[in-house]
Amino acid sequence: MSHSRRKIHLFRVLRQERWYSIDVYADRLVNSLERIIPSDYSVEAVCPSDWHLPGWRGGSLYLNRGLRYSLYAWRHQGDINHVLDNSYGHLVHFLDSRRTIVTSHGGTPVSWRRWNREGPAMWFFDWAFSGMLKAAHIIVVSEYSKRELLADYVYDPQRIHVIHHGVDEHFVPLQDETVEKARLQYKSPDEAGIILHVGHCAARKNIETLLIAFAHLLHATNCPYRLLQVGGFFTVQQRALIERLGIANRVTQIPYMPNENLVALYNAATAFVFPSLYEGFGIPLIEAMACGTPIVCTDWELFHEVCGDAAVYANTRDADALTSALMRVLASSELQADLRRRGLLRAREFSWQRCAQATLAVYQRMIGQ
Repeated sequence: MSHSRRKIHLFRVLRQERWYSIDVYADRLVNSLERIIPSDYSVEAVCPSDWHLPGWRGGSLYLNRGLRYSLYAWRHQGDINHVLDNSYGHLVHFLDSRRTIVTSHGGTPVSWRRWNREGPAMWFFDWAFSGMLKAAHIIVVSEYSKRELLADYVYDPQRIHVIHHGVDEHFVPLQDETVEKARLQYKSPDEAGIILHVGHCAARKNIETLLIAFAHLLHATNCPYRLLQVGGFFTVQQRALIERLGIANRVTQIPYMPNENLVALYNAATAFVFPSLYEGFGIPLIEAMACGTPIVCTDWELFHEVCGDAAVYANTRDADALTSALMRVLASSELQADLRRRGLLRAREFSWQRCAQATLAVYQRMIGQ
């Protein structure tokens, strides 16, 4: 006698959010689960189509996320429901919480209020967070995030599971000729190398300190470098700072680049700099390590959890300290080689297959309960 398969429904974020890292997580997790899922399970990513009100992008997004998606989730429940981002935790209010899991990519109402103004977005996050706390299990992407959650909120720690992100298999060291071609594409022949930053330009990314440190670097070394910022849009204030520092001719910004094209940039960079003051994890860090790119990043416990001994850490609230760390890496080919070796070893600890296997174990535990 045949029996029906258990349906696992993964609720991904709306495409109109344009949250690159969350889309990567959703795509890779679904693909990896499909390879290992037992025959008595089925897995499907679900999400309503984008919906727009002409001339009212913000309003249509909130209606779509808050009202339309909530009703959609209520009608499309599986035997296991997995909400793939904590900003959509409000969906748990409309799902059977006893069979629902939420992945938290970091941040609580306490921590987010350090970086976000009070208003509709923050109130929506409060609602989403209250929904997440109703879920049967929570997946967090770092030990730091688990400690942060438990420091301010009550939730059974036995139902919080730390599962690190993976890194795509195409992030690898490339052949010398490919790397040199990328360098020539993004820097001038007179420039000594590329300093790369990947991410957006919101306040917590600490872009202003990076720009000041880069200007100090150019003056201190009297050696031209190219600062390449990928994935963001400089604010009006940041553009004004670039002009005031006199570095506009040495700064390039690429607001969007396909994931597969990032590999060449990581390989071409002399150093990858990540001065962020707050993250849930930091996928660019493991991408850089997997490509063998030397890393300079914030001296913060989360980044130590991710990078281990494969990075140079600095107090990135201090532009002079960040400049010194960059100069230390740029001046030493031996240090660059050592960071490359350590980074490649460290990156092996992160894979989407491992992430999927650990996630499947949470599903099976919940079914057993």
